[in-house]
Amino acid sequence: MQDHSCSPLAPASSRLDIVDVLRSAGLDQQRLLELDRGQTLAQWQNRKGQVHYERPRHHVLSIYTSHGDRASRLVNGHAVSRGFSGAVCLLPAGSRSTWGISGQFEFVHLYFNDRDLAQCAEQTWDCEPGHLQLQERYHAEDPLLAQAGQLLAMTDWQAPGQALAMEHLAQWLLVQVVSRHAIAPRATPEVRGQLSRRYRRLLEDRIDAELDQPLTLATLAGWVNLSPYHFARLFRATFGCAPYQYIQEQRLLRARRLLQAPGSKITAVGLACGFGDPSQFSRAFRKRFGVTPSQYRMASGRG
Repeated sequence: MQDHSCSPLAPASSRLDIVDVLRSAGLDQQRLLELDRGQTLAQWQNRKGQVHYERPRHHVLSIYTSHGDRASRLVNGHAVSRGFSGAVCLLPAGSRSTWGISGQFEFVHLYFNDRDLAQCAEQTWDCEPGHLQLQERYHAEDPLLAQAGQLLAMTDWQAPGQALAMEHLAQWLLVQVVSRHAIAPRATPEVRGQLSRRYRRLLEDRIDAELDQPLTLATLAGWVNLSPYHFARLFRATFGCAPYQYIQEQRLLRARRLLQAPGSKITAVGLACGFGDPSQFSRAFRKRFGVTPSQYRMASGRG
């Protein structure tokens, strides 16, 4: 497991301190993604040894994705629980625990804090956070969160449009944590109806105008004065897909149009459509249209 005796996640410098602490405990950071809403996702490997949690001031959701049986929780030097692939651990701020590691295993983390919990309670359940408290979980079975961990492990976090998808997943993870592993969880309210015609047109126009820019869930929701959670549900009900899927489709359709122009440059087209990496642009274009951008341009007689 790992040592989290470090400062809260709110400032960016604190998030970097967390990485330093985990590295000092002998962990190998495979990936780390800081999200727009303040949470952080990370994927780690751990090896043999014994490590400790010493009253972290942030919360950690840990999902074992490979060889989880090599991690045990220790009390007075004795193993009281053993992990498994898909095991879920939830360590609220202030918790203390000791872990024995018998070999290399892999896991993903979601880091969040009290502010995130308060926002989740207010925006998802339309209620005051009150006495909402997370419950400690050690090697718990939660098939839904286990599947999310595998999805995170298999996903290319840096693929075009993926940052927005990761925001969706992180927010969904937080909702699941609160609703399934917190004291006095509330039922998720049903979101009915769709976005108004005016808001739909506003979103279509603004997304089209800013396709070359990073577009986050919080940014989109702010355009229509909704919480990200309710916005995502209403957007899907209105457009028939998630926001990140809609944006990806619009970017690829624009790219196809631009590639038809005489003298078009593939790198410039990718940048104009929000794809910062040419190879990622090529993969996304081929997946959508069956040919690479250069092949499409040649077939259009513009190459």
